[in-house]
Amino acid sequence: MQADRRVRRTQQMIVEAFLFLCKEKEYKDIIIRDITERANVNRSTFYAHYVDKEELLQKIVEEKLSVLSELSLSYTNTYRPDFDTPDPYFVALFEHLAAHETFYRVMLGKMPSSFYTSKMLEVIRDSFYSRSATISRDQKLLIPLDILLDYISYSTQGIIEKWLSQNMIYSPHYMALQLTRLSVLGVYTSMGLNGENSGEK
Repeated sequence: MQADRRVRRTQQMIVEAFLFLCKEKEYKDIIIRDITERANVNRSTFYAHYVDKEELLQKIVEEKLSVLSELSLSYTNTYRPDFDTPDPYFVALFEHLAAHETFYRVMLGKMPSSFYTSKMLEVIRDSFYSRSATISRDQKLLIPLDILLDYISYSTQGIIEKWLSQNMIYSPHYMALQLTRLSVLGVYTSMGLNGENSGEK
């Protein structure tokens, strides 16, 4: 048990050092010595856990994607749209992002654009697809499902990236509530462009 804790602690030190370095320089410029010096471990310790920096990055990404997937599955059927109550999935999502801010800033801001964003988009998309699967087959969708899923996944991820780039100026709860309200009202109604007022001068 004590040995397991030491292993986890060492891995955490390596991960934190790696993410710190990713904020400071380009991924391609990071070498193992940079990581070991920052983590205050020797090279043999690093290689006892990871083959190279590529495997380190892959394991970090896999872990976070796994957590995101679990979040999406946890809130598939538990929410009914409510203007004043944030969707629990959005709350959990933004709280997770805030708790792992450094990782997501690096992945969504510093890495090549397609490296992580496509994987995260897929997880968000799958979350809403799972919800759509609970809709009665007799209930006709007003918009084709593929367009609907693309719209909400891309817009959600875009908002996440902007939020992180602006140092999370709004709380996770506030962000979750705003995304919920956008989802409940739709874009035009949220902008005040409803049927009654859209033609006024």
